[in-house]
Amino acid sequence: MRRSAVGVALLAWAGAGAAAPRLDSVSLQVLSGKGGSDVVISVSIERPSLVDLTCSATIETGDGGQIPIAWNLGDSRTKTARYEYKRPGTYRVRVSGTGKAACAGQKEAALTIGTGHASGTPRCPAGWTLVEDSVKGPRYTCRARPPAQALRCAEGTTYFAEGGEIGCR
Repeated sequence: MRRSAVGVALLAWAGAGAAAPRLDSVSLQVLSGKGGSDVVISVSIERPSLVDLTCSATIETGDGGQIPIAWNLGDSRTKTARYEYKRPGTYRVRVSGTGKAACAGQKEAALTIGTGHASGTPRCPAGWTLVEDSVKGPRYTCRARPPAQALRCAEGTTYFAEGGEIGCR
């Protein structure tokens, strides 16, 4: 009986001093590419210790919608919710802890629906590449990719490719 009391006391101590699970990531998957698109929103948490804790959060969809989401003892780290966007556009999806047992932190991601770029991941058009380290939330930069074959330059000039420009000098 004494061992049980010590075990309960240790669990109570661990739970009382432990921090709430922290929101780790949010990812978005568009199921169709037009207005009226269904989107799967996946939210993951980091558990701060071996003790499984509970927490709750709210997903703000960027068009006025809100989806409550919660983790309980024994749940997996990642929860998903499905949401339908009625109109094409760009939306900022934000997840933040809410309620008495709020998850710590806040995460957000950008989403574009029905404009040819239906993804939360930046994509550059054909012939362009994503500039390394340029992605900052929904902002990013694309640079023209040099051609696979150099230009044929006139005698006395040489081909150059630098800073997204090509030509003959």
